[in-house]
Amino acid sequence: MKKTEMKKTEEIKVIQNIYDNPTFFESYKKLRKNDLGFNNLIEQPIIRSLLPALNGKIVMDIGCGFGDFCRYAAAQGASKVKGIDPSVNMIDEAKKNTLEKNIEYECIPVEHYCAQENQYDIIVSSVAFHYVKDFPAIVNKIYSWLKPNSELVFSVEHPICTANPHVRNGEDEEGAFHPIYNYRDQKEFKQKWFVDDVVKYHRTVSTYINTLIDTGFNIKKILEPMPDNNLIETRPEFAVHKIRPPLLVIASLKNEK
Repeated sequence: MKKTEMKKTEEIKVIQNIYDNPTFFESYKKLRKNDLGFNNLIEQPIIRSLLPALNGKIVMDIGCGFGDFCRYAAAQGASKVKGIDPSVNMIDEAKKNTLEKNIEYECIPVEHYCAQENQYDIIVSSVAFHYVKDFPAIVNKIYSWLKPNSELVFSVEHPICTANPHVRNGEDEEGAFHPIYNYRDQKEFKQKWFVDDVVKYHRTVSTYINTLIDTGFNIKKILEPMPDNNLIETRPEFAVHKIRPPLLVIASLKNEK
């Protein structure tokens, strides 16, 4: 094997693919089968509210999972939709549930995906970038893939949550609170979620924003979605998300050059 091939193989090995862990995948699949879960009730409505009209657009979904957003984009009139995900399980599930001919799936990490410059009108990513080690490198790639005046819209676990992933909410005489410490310590961490040692990366809000700005994006909107009182009444388990925002959602526009 050539040295370049060996290096490529080593790079692929270090990219986490937790969704192909059988225990993790089956647990996650059961969670997402509930259409009234967190993603469908809170995260996806916010993502979709930030998007321009998709009719006739070429759309990409990074970390496409089961293909839900890809099918949504096609239903909204997108001319072509590309979904990528590093998980064989996810891509297989997406293909099984997709009949649309203008949707193409590829099992590949975003770190290794290559596309032509100025190819996409809209790129979306849902709760995936906190799994990425080199965020600036990915943003640079995305910038090159987007046409001028095109948009990147994405969500990540909120840095308030990733700063102290093992900390539980507290409560005192003034009510419930979420402790925050070591917020500025940006690093890799491991968390138990269905299985042990799920690798994620903590970054500050300013790092997410400034990386986009430094790459050439204009920030259109930043949202921190949280459940309202009506939702908490019907889903009391969501009350924890009112103490601290679970997600950071950013919409950005590639500057025209």
